[in-house]
Amino acid sequence: MNLLLALFLLLEAVFEGLRTGGHYLASELVEVVYLAGITYVAFAWLNWQQKTSFYDRAGSFVKVLIGYLLLRFALFDVIWNISAGQDLFYYGTTKLYDRIMTFLGSWGWMVKAITGFWGLCWLLGFENGIGKFIRKIGKY
Repeated sequence: MNLLLALFLLLEAVFEGLRTGGHYLASELVEVVYLAGITYVAFAWLNWQQKTSFYDRAGSFVKVLIGYLLLRFALFDVIWNISAGQDLFYYGTTKLYDRIMTFLGSWGWMVKAITGFWGLCWLLGFENGIGKFIRKIGKY
């Protein structure tokens, strides 16, 4: 569920890329779906009753937030470039982030791959290691 939410949040890259590519109506439609989904998820999270204490809720939320940020860093540029009709591995020249990633070259893409895998693991509940996760599933 956390992975689906994180991928849904990456729709921001799609509507920004569509807008940059000149597809304004499609961009607005995707943005409406995105904002409606964010609102729905915010209300669902505020009313979530599965955790019994604030500490459990806050710890769970922090893990999801970190996993999302790592996965977003890994996937945002690729999704934005596809939506805008740019070259898949294109970086601009004006922002500091673009200049740093251009300087890093393939090392930058390796960092993105590692952070994407790391974020994916946190969103799927592997933050304590895959072996511990498998043993925990075996107890149920």
